[in-house]
Amino acid sequence: MPKKITLMGLFTDVLMTSEALDGLRLIGVREEDMSVMEGVPYTSKMLHRPHIHERIPWATLLGALTGLVVAVLLTYGTQWLYPIRVGGRPLTAIPTSLIPIYELTMLGLVLGTFLNLLWKCGFPSTKPQYYDPMINHSRIAVMVNCDMRYENDVRRVLLDKGAERVYEPERRPL
Repeated sequence: MPKKITLMGLFTDVLMTSEALDGLRLIGVREEDMSVMEGVPYTSKMLHRPHIHERIPWATLLGALTGLVVAVLLTYGTQWLYPIRVGGRPLTAIPTSLIPIYELTMLGLVLGTFLNLLWKCGFPSTKPQYYDPMINHSRIAVMVNCDMRYENDVRRVLLDKGAERVYEPERRPL
């Protein structure tokens, strides 16, 4: 099995970055082997990357439904488990239970979104990651994982498309 190498190219312009990504695709680099790091949030359309469907909306919906179920169980379950009849009133009062139901549904929604975001970001990350501090200074980094035999082709494409620097990054703690 050929040895893998990681190369990083630093760009200053979004157009040059998207052209470099297209060039890497032309020489056979898979989309999974390329990653883009930038300090400014560019859309996938700007970089000519395929749209990735996220799980965050589903986690949000699941968190809201979990909060709703917990809220209904707390408000109505306690009233049904410990019934106290007061002056002919109904056992479960809907208007007074709407507030905790709403609040716990929103709490589940927020917690579901937040926990999914933490999971997606890989937090907490204790191992060193590939990174370049120049990304904070309006640079765009294209990182490519490829076989050693394609190293020269990848370097050539990145440099031809306008990379300031192409190098093998080192892992550093964030």
